[in-house]
Amino acid sequence: MMQLNKSSTLTHLGSLVVAASWLLLSGCQPAGDAERLTNQELALVQTIDQQQLPNQDWALSSAVIQLSFCRNRVNDALLAEGEELNRWRLVGERSAFPRQRQEGLEQLAELYHDHGVLLWQQWGTVSSQLYRIVYPSRYSEPNVFNALASLGRDEKICFSSLDASQSE
Repeated sequence: MMQLNKSSTLTHLGSLVVAASWLLLSGCQPAGDAERLTNQELALVQTIDQQQLPNQDWALSSAVIQLSFCRNRVNDALLAEGEELNRWRLVGERSAFPRQRQEGLEQLAELYHDHGVLLWQQWGTVSSQLYRIVYPSRYSEPNVFNALASLGRDEKICFSSLDASQSE
C-alpha cells in the first residue's frame, strides 16, 4: 500500500483549489465589448450608416441628439462634415468611407446593443457628433428624451444633449 506524504497532498489540493477558483472566476468576467456585439447589430449599424435617410424603410427622429464620446479616438473616427457623409452615402459602398470610421461604427453598435437606440450621424467634429434616431418607418417616432437619458448615462459618453437648433 502506497503511503501519501501529507505536505505533497496538501500542495496538490491547494493547486487544485487555485485552478478551480480561476476557472470559476474567469467564467464570471464580463465579455469584452467586441464579444458582446452580434454580427447582425454591427451589420445593421454599418448598413444604416451607408444609406441616405429617410427612405421607404427607415425614418429619422425630428429631434437631434449631440453626443461626445469619452475617447478622442472614437470622436476622430466619426469626424465628418455633413457634405462628406452625404457624398459617401451617395456612393453607397463601404469603400467610400474612411477606414478609421469602423471604430466609431463599432461604438455606435455597442450603444445600439446596450440601449436599443439606433443612431444615424448628420455630422461630426473632433469633439462631438450630431445624430438622429433611426426607426422603422412603419412605427411611430421613439421618445427622444428617453433615448437621450439612457445614452447620457453610458460610461462611454462624456457629453450628451438635445440640439434644438437642428430639429425639424
